[in-house]
Formats: sequence, C-alpha cells, structure tokens
Amino acid sequence: MTVPDLILHVNYFEAGYSMDERFDKVVEHGYDGIELRGVPADGSDDAQYLASVQSAMERTGMRNVVLSLSPNLMDPDAAVRQAAIARFEGVLRAGASMGVLTYNASTGAVLAEGAGYMEFDKNGSAAATDEQWEWAVAGFRHLGAVAEELGAVIAFEVHNCLIHDLAASTRKLLEMIDCPAVGANLDMGNVFLNAKGESLPQALEILGDRIYYVHLKNGHIVRGGGWFLTHISDGDIDNRLFLRLLKVRGYKGKICLEAPRPGDRDYFARVDLAYVRGLLQDLGWE
Repeated sequence: MTVPDLILHVNYFEAGYSMDERFDKVVEHGYDGIELRGVPADGSDDAQYLASVQSAMERTGMRNVVLSLSPNLMDPDAAVRQAAIARFEGVLRAGASMGVLTYNASTGAVLAEGAGYMEFDKNGSAAATDEQWEWAVAGFRHLGAVAEELGAVIAFEVHNCLIHDLAASTRKLLEMIDCPAVGANLDMGNVFLNAKGESLPQALEILGDRIYYVHLKNGHIVRGGGWFLTHISDGDIDNRLFLRLLKVRGYKGKICLEAPRPGDRDYFARVDLAYVRGLLQDLGWE
C-alpha cells in the first residue's frame, strides 16, 4: 500500500504566523501538506485569505492542501444558515479551482441547557433536536452535491459538542445526507474525551469505508478527573494500533497530525512527524 500523505494541521503554526510562514514550516519539517481554516479566523476578507493560500501554494509548490468547511448550521435563523451555506460553497469552489479536493467539515456547536462546554457527553448529538439534525442534513446535501460536482470530498470531523461527536452520530449524519462525496474524519483524540465515546475498534467498525480523512493527536485522562494533551506518541490512544487497523482496512486517505496545545511548535512538529513516519515504516506501509 502507498504511504499516506502526512498533513500538518495549522494549529502547529497558527497564532503569530503568516500564511507564507506556515507553508515554509511545512517544507522545513518535511510534511506532505497542510490543513488550513477555510475562512480567516480574524474576520478579514475571505477572497483575500484564499488568495494568500493560493499564492503560498504556488510559491512553494505545495499542492497538498486541506481546507475546513465550518458553516454554523445550528443557528435558528434560516437566513443565517443559508448565508453560511453560500459562504462555504464559495470556499469549496475557490479551493477546487486551486486543486484543493479534501475538506474537513463541521456543522456548528450544540450545547445542552445548563451544561458546560466540557461536559461533552451532554452536548452535541445528546442535545440535538430533530430540527437541528435536519438543518445539518439540508446544508451538507447542498455542499455535498457541490463537492461531487467538483470531484472533491468532505469529511466530518468527529468532534465534541457537534452533532457528529461520536462515530455513531457521524454515521447517522452520513446516512441521512446520503451523498458519496461526504464521509468522516475520524479523530480519536476527540472521541476518547467523551464519556460516551466508542473504542478505537468500535469507531472503525461503525464508520467503515466512509472514513475519508484522519486526524491524529493524543492526550491523557487523569484519574479523579481532568485531562491534558500530549505528543501524538505519549497519551492514552494507541496510535500504532490505529494505523495498523487503518492499513488492514485498506485506508487510502490523508493523515493529519495535530498539536492543539501551547509550547514549542517546531519541536512538536519534528517529533510528531518522526514518530508517525516510524510507525508507518514499522507497519510496512510503503
């Protein structure tokens, strides 16, 4: 099997780094590509932001880019939801024109009344109404059709506080949307923090061949309560097993490495990549 492309998530080099500096870090550390926000986090102009992505791609020759699609489809105002769909259709079309064909997606947070954000098992799919499910389905039926037209794929990140917070809820959403261009991004670094989260084998079995993208990160749950994030090699998730099972299943997508924590960004980027490359070699993924 071909070695998967290893993608650097922008959270290694986000705050304080220009777009050009982010691409330079991808080249410096030897990653195959980068995942970026689909729209600017600072609220600046979308077209200018995407132009900066295209400029950095052309300057570095780095064509392997993933963009996020994050419309808030949980807003009760239909006009707001429609505007969000139109905005991210624009991202899809602009991205595809640059050669970006993989998109990491989300639908907007759902928080239970009286629950804190970190009470993951009470939020997301546990709190979503039938109406909110329909809002998410309608929005991504449209965006999925656009992706299919463009030859692109959309992958819902399995992420806490979203309707697609568990493997089972993500599978439900995919079946409701019923579009071959829309699949899942399995991120066990989110699932393991949810008290209702599936085990790795369960998550892989539930999502099956609808896994179009993968995020790798890690963390440790502290006895007595709390958790903290770690290097990809160091936490409670057995990423060796994760990659071995993906290989057995014939996974052909990209693998994105993440570092959503403070500290030495260059060190994180270097050691995480070395660990994952070593795993792929150990597993005979070549």
